[in-house]
Amino acid sequence: MSGLRDSSGTIVIDEAEAERDIRHIEAAKAKLDEAREILNPGNIDGDRMFGAAHDALEEQLTKIGQDLTEWQDICGNTINYIRHVVAEYQRVDRELANKAKGLK
Repeated sequence: MSGLRDSSGTIVIDEAEAERDIRHIEAAKAKLDEAREILNPGNIDGDRMFGAAHDALEEQLTKIGQDLTEWQDICGNTINYIRHVVAEYQRVDRELANKAKGLK
C-alpha cells in the first residue's frame, strides 16, 4: 500500500494503489490454493509408495497444507485490513470535508 505524506506530514492513502495491492494478494492467495491442491496428501499413489516413506511424505504434505492454509488466512486478513484502513481514511476525509463546508 502506498503511504505518502502530504505537505502537512499527514499520510495519504492511494485508493487505486490499495486496490492494486489487494489484487496482488488475491493472486498470491489463489497460487497458495493451487499449491495446496497439488500437494494434497490424498494425491499420493498408494500403489507406488507405502510404509514409512508413505507415512513420512503424508505427514510432511499435511504440514505443508496447513501452512498454506495459514498463509491464505493471513492474505485474507491483510486484504480485510487494507480495506478497513481505506474505509477509515475515506470516513475521516468525509468528516473533514463536512467540517470544512460548515466553516465557510
